[in-house]
Amino acid sequence: MNMIECGVVQLDEKAVNDFLSLRIQLFEELDELHEDNNIFELKAATKQYYLTHINKDLLSWGIYQNEKLVALGSLCLFTRIPYSENLSGLEGYVLNIYTSKLYRNHGFANQILDTMIAYCKVHGIKRLWLHNSEEGKRLYEQKGFKKKENEMELFLSF
Repeated sequence: MNMIECGVVQLDEKAVNDFLSLRIQLFEELDELHEDNNIFELKAATKQYYLTHINKDLLSWGIYQNEKLVALGSLCLFTRIPYSENLSGLEGYVLNIYTSKLYRNHGFANQILDTMIAYCKVHGIKRLWLHNSEEGKRLYEQKGFKKKENEMELFLSF
């Protein structure tokens, strides 16, 4: 892999449109935008969430090339009740590590994930977890993430 050091930057409110654009690219690539999804509502809700949470309980890092955001990764922070493996209860959910197709195979996702892990070590965040795509699985395994198969979910309708 040809790795290019490009300087990972922490995103702030000014990067909202760049964040939104790359996140929609991710959803399109994963075929997660369906006819019944209202993309305008998704964009508006995502923008509102980002602006409300950025650099509070949502941290995002990116890599720019020619003033365009080409790689992204986010970390949602929360505290749960302490348990034996994590007495602080501080956790981070890793999501949306994504690189635009034209900029892949330069180590950008690796750099962003390393930045997240370093942040967590400095701030005492003991547990990181995520849901991986097949494309990202190898990267996460290289960083020491272990596969767990004990998750369930329930979507409530109102």
